[in-house]
Amino acid sequence: MSKGEDNTVKLNMRKTTLGCAGLVLALSLTACGGSGDSSESQSAGDAPQAQEAQQTKKGSMQDVMLDQVSLEVPEGWVKSPEEDFDGDWTEGYDDSADSPTIRVRVAPEINDSPHPDVVEAELAARAQVGGFYGPDWKGGKREKADIDGASRGFTADFTYVADDDSQMRGRWVLMTDPETNKVVTIEIAGEQDTLSEDLMEKIADSIELKPGK
Repeated sequence: MSKGEDNTVKLNMRKTTLGCAGLVLALSLTACGGSGDSSESQSAGDAPQAQEAQQTKKGSMQDVMLDQVSLEVPEGWVKSPEEDFDGDWTEGYDDSADSPTIRVRVAPEINDSPHPDVVEAELAARAQVGGFYGPDWKGGKREKADIDGASRGFTADFTYVADDDSQMRGRWVLMTDPETNKVVTIEIAGEQDTLSEDLMEKIADSIELKPGK
């Protein structure tokens, strides 16, 4: 992981048909459906329940704080190494202590503008001109957002390619502190194979700013 203001997320990424014949088809349909259909129906009914239980177990979240922002990340995530931060980005959480593929990190203040869209524009310029995310960075959906505790909010999605050619996705969540007018930024970024759209949304939706802290 590189250091400084261009401390981007360049992690070590990894990635019998039953039938009845002839004219008796209509008469024997019930018999052909028989017990086999019943067991198949029961199995089909059980599958979504088992899948839902498995997803619930896998989807357990924990509350964490990054600077003055509270958010939820999956259980088992760990604090990012302190030595990875010495620029605008000050702390974060990784999905693994060894070979992480997703990182959530915070920048308490990118510049002195109170407008989150202006701060996002600077981050995008760094990505495009500075090459902080490599030559394949591409901006995506950008929109205003309602964020608990913030007077203004803005989100911006992006994609890029890591040094090992892993396909990456990310989102910046920017929020203005109503007491200080600082814009605090959370970045969620990781390998597309492990950072699903659903997980990214879940983390982003849990974000809450604690004003003045």
